[in-house]
Amino acid sequence: MNAIDAYRRTLTSRGAEPTAWWYLGTTTFAAEGHPEIIVNHVETVMLYRAEPLDAGDPADGAFRVPWWEIGVFRDAITGEVAGDWTNPLTGETLAGARTFEEGPSGYTIRPDGAGGNGGVILTDAIQAFAALDKATITVAETDGRVCVTQIEEKVRSFPAREGIPDLDQGQGTRSRTVLQWFADAADLAGDAPSVPSTGVYSFTIGAPPWLGMGERPGIFSVKGLMHKAPLDTPLNPRGWADLKRLFPRYFDGDTILPRWT
Repeated sequence: MNAIDAYRRTLTSRGAEPTAWWYLGTTTFAAEGHPEIIVNHVETVMLYRAEPLDAGDPADGAFRVPWWEIGVFRDAITGEVAGDWTNPLTGETLAGARTFEEGPSGYTIRPDGAGGNGGVILTDAIQAFAALDKATITVAETDGRVCVTQIEEKVRSFPAREGIPDLDQGQGTRSRTVLQWFADAADLAGDAPSVPSTGVYSFTIGAPPWLGMGERPGIFSVKGLMHKAPLDTPLNPRGWADLKRLFPRYFDGDTILPRWT
């Protein structure tokens, strides 16, 4: 298996067209002595594309992955776009995060020939509101399924009501993201430039100030599903409608519109 080609065709495409990924998750706070608290739900669309660094675009060649993201948080009780957040441990009501947008950001995927393992490495990451410390990628095949696991460790900020705070505002904390997506090996054995993929993700970071936890120890995280989809497919119709209403500049009719600049 060509690991770098598998990464490219499962995440996005060997062609120039961008691909959308839906991230559908739930945010929680786990504090000792209490059941895990559901904070809200999040519906996000990320767009990726591949820009080969070699004009010949070999199947095992390096490529740049520009991406951007828009998302909306939903109240865990009403299901509506989130407004204020009431901390059940303190009774305090605070203005929670509602929406966010990030990008354009990007990273480069290169072949890793160290030890002859034919692996993949992530380099040259640029991301607004974040500073990457370390990233690892593994591509493996088991029982006819190809699994890509991407782990990122960084310092970054979490969205607030006014957007994502810059790191110089002092709200950045250490975070860990695990993305794991799957595709059929039979699809990758064909010559389709892009193949169907679906997966899971988790994201752990310091609790944002609007949660009202102060110095209370605990783990704040997001866990959910991720699914690759065409640009004109509202995988989650409610989320699609709200994103289109809240971010009209990112849509062209019924198609989500990449903005790389």
